[in-house]
Amino acid sequence: MMRFSLYVLVLLFIRRSVEAFVLRAPPSYRPKYSTADGGRRPMVSSSDITETKIPETSPLPPNSFSGLVEAALQERFGSDAARIVESWRLLNMEYEHKEFVGRHQTPPITNPETSNCFQQAHSFVPNLKATQFYNVENIEWARKLKKQYTTIKSEFTRVTADMDKLTQEGNNIWAGALTEDASSYGMGWRTLVLMDRGVWDPVNVNLFPKTSKAIHDSGAPVVEAFFASMQPHTDIKLHTDNTNFVVTSHLAIDIPESGNNKCRLTIGDETKEWINGEILMFDTSIMHAAVNESDKTRYILMLRLWHPDLDDIERQALQFTYDCLQMPELVSNNAQERAMAEQQLATLHNFPEIKRGSGSAAGFGGGGGGGGAAKKQDKKKGRKK
Repeated sequence: MMRFSLYVLVLLFIRRSVEAFVLRAPPSYRPKYSTADGGRRPMVSSSDITETKIPETSPLPPNSFSGLVEAALQERFGSDAARIVESWRLLNMEYEHKEFVGRHQTPPITNPETSNCFQQAHSFVPNLKATQFYNVENIEWARKLKKQYTTIKSEFTRVTADMDKLTQEGNNIWAGALTEDASSYGMGWRTLVLMDRGVWDPVNVNLFPKTSKAIHDSGAPVVEAFFASMQPHTDIKLHTDNTNFVVTSHLAIDIPESGNNKCRLTIGDETKEWINGEILMFDTSIMHAAVNESDKTRYILMLRLWHPDLDDIERQALQFTYDCLQMPELVSNNAQERAMAEQQLATLHNFPEIKRGSGSAAGFGGGGGGGGAAKKQDKKKGRKK
């Protein structure tokens, strides 16, 4: 019988804890109410969440996996990645940040007793501003992506018209939220992934080449990219995504009764409706909820993005932690193993080759859709709104 080493056990713990995109439902709260579903949604109040104080951290055990990652972060990125090292240590301490962030909004929200503007994050980088909704008008990548809306919607409509072929050709098509903690998302939430933690899915990219290229060419600081569907007359219960160093953007692809306030998203105390062709950007470490009150399915293109307060080195350092969890050989004591891991990662992070005929009406279901590339055996976790 195989005995798990401490290295493997620590790795398993970190994978469960640092997984920034695993759905984790918040604790049970005393019912107050949000505005996402007309006042029927339980809310959080200041008496439900006790704000936390960030503890002091210390170096991790040098021979543990966590310690090896910390040492590699310091060696590669130096003092410029100090906040990321602190975040890594906090994660290993199982620290959960809880804070009323209403006071940081514009205009400020001053009364936590009547507010839902609370941040809760297990994966936490200190001193990043928590913003309910961002103004995207002056964000260059958002302007570029918005201009591609017609192209993206046309490709999405064409490729998803034949679900049998799409399911046969693609990877994890319309996967649900697979974790037990994701009960707040319900059965109506489904995703179709193009990029996962900085790694493009070459099969699905070749099914949606125009959309994938539009995302890539926009220059958006993407961590994840996927289509998300929400079934009619369903809602997503109040929750937090438990990560503050990634923000979320939605490009509304196909919104039933767009403009009639049937499909809504609430972040903290602010509610907006999805409008076809418009982009929303917001912080899902803040308590949030959503609802589709229409008779049809809602579709969006969702991007998870590095927080705008992170600089380039910090983003690289965070990506490195993801890479280590995916490929622990990056911190191996064996130089040859490290070199091989670096080469594999370089390939994984490249934008996939778009094969001839991919995504076209003739190619889809035939010679396109990844050119017969082998399907992935590991199921991706469902992604969130």
